[in-house]
Amino acid sequence: MKSSMKNLTIQKKIIIWFSVTLIVIVALMNTLTFAIANLVLDEDVKERLMNTVASNVEEIEYFNRLDAGMEREQGDQFLRYNEGWLEIDDDFCDFFEGICTALYDENGNLLYGESPVKISRSKALTFTTVGKVDYKGEKYYVYDRKLTGDNLEGLWLRGVVSKNERINILYNTVRLSFWLLPLLALLAILGGYAITRRSFLPVEQIARAAEEIGESGDLSRRLDIGQGKDELHRLVDAFNGMFDRLEKSFEAERQFTSDASHELRTPTAVIMAQAEYGLELADSEEEYREALEVIKRQSERMNDLINRLLFFTRLDQGTEPVNMEELDLSSLTADICAEQQMINCNDITLSADIEEGIMTVTDRNLYARLLNNLCSNAYKYGKPHGTIKVSLKKSDSDGVDGGVAILSVADDGIGISRENLEKIWNRFYQVEPSRSEETGGGGIGLGLSMVKQIATLLGGDISVESTPGEGTVFTFRLKLKK
Repeated sequence: MKSSMKNLTIQKKIIIWFSVTLIVIVALMNTLTFAIANLVLDEDVKERLMNTVASNVEEIEYFNRLDAGMEREQGDQFLRYNEGWLEIDDDFCDFFEGICTALYDENGNLLYGESPVKISRSKALTFTTVGKVDYKGEKYYVYDRKLTGDNLEGLWLRGVVSKNERINILYNTVRLSFWLLPLLALLAILGGYAITRRSFLPVEQIARAAEEIGESGDLSRRLDIGQGKDELHRLVDAFNGMFDRLEKSFEAERQFTSDASHELRTPTAVIMAQAEYGLELADSEEEYREALEVIKRQSERMNDLINRLLFFTRLDQGTEPVNMEELDLSSLTADICAEQQMINCNDITLSADIEEGIMTVTDRNLYARLLNNLCSNAYKYGKPHGTIKVSLKKSDSDGVDGGVAILSVADDGIGISRENLEKIWNRFYQVEPSRSEETGGGGIGLGLSMVKQIATLLGGDISVESTPGEGTVFTFRLKLKK
């Protein structure tokens, strides 16, 4: 049973659960309705029996004699009793709604009316409250009421009603519920099935679309189930957002692989060419040395590229160790700037404006790599005899507990056009490779991408502002942790 239930779809499980629950509720409601109606009607029949007998008592009078001028209504009955007469008014109900009422004398002789049961004289006036008797296989309710008044002593009325009368009324009462409740349950089940079917239809569409995307490998396709704000539409939005990220990620990986292959192809070709030249054409030690120097430079470039790619891989996979420690960010920044000032590339001057005493918890090596890459980028694209300005300030105006450290690296170099500002964070992207070669940089377009990833890893964010021909400012904002 459990195995078969596991193989059912969620839609079928909901419908089965809903149907079984509704059927059980209907069965319980019918049982409860029958029990309550049975109890109520039983008391109702007894009460009507007593009321009918009591009402008939008022319709019997005794007269010593019948006067000629006595007013008589049509339908009245007169019975000789003792030395006078009994008048049975026409309002006397000897049979009403299944209740039989009969008049008896003190000896149990039937004087007026009929009774469906025969009861021994010894039981006369014993049913002063409603009692039960069995007669010819049928059950009856019996109620006796003794008459009082002048010359009515020894007379009594007996009311009798079959219990089947109660059953007939009960049948008519609950028959509607026995038909109506199951009908309503059936309509509810059909309505629930229709609603569930309609509600789960988008799920089937999502499953088919996801399977088609998986089989085709086309991550540009999106799920579409129309407009809406319910849970399924939010799920579709989440899936589409995931597909967007996957598509961008796969595109980035394809571009990364293509660019890495391209970057490695050039130094590999140069090394092979120089090796062949040295082996086949070089005639002197100087030519051999020149070929080896070229091979060395290209090998160093390949080694740098491979190390950077390995670093990126460790960052992506989360295997790059992050050693968070409390350190003096001001002192660390000053030391890095002092090292960068020694480069003195293209007579570019680096100046530092560092606020003292900025303490935080971060990774020393990752922060150093971030700042070194920003300074290296400024040297590559800065104009000869220009300047690089490094600034580190603390700001308390951002509403962040502990404040924010703001590191900026500004140059007065070639700048970056507006359409390229977002592209500079892509791996292997170079704004102007020819300009890089002119400035002696020879970059491979991984520095800024690494800066972006490190900034995220340290819990900060990096931004850039640039004006072509005037320079570029990179700003790194880091929440200070104590």
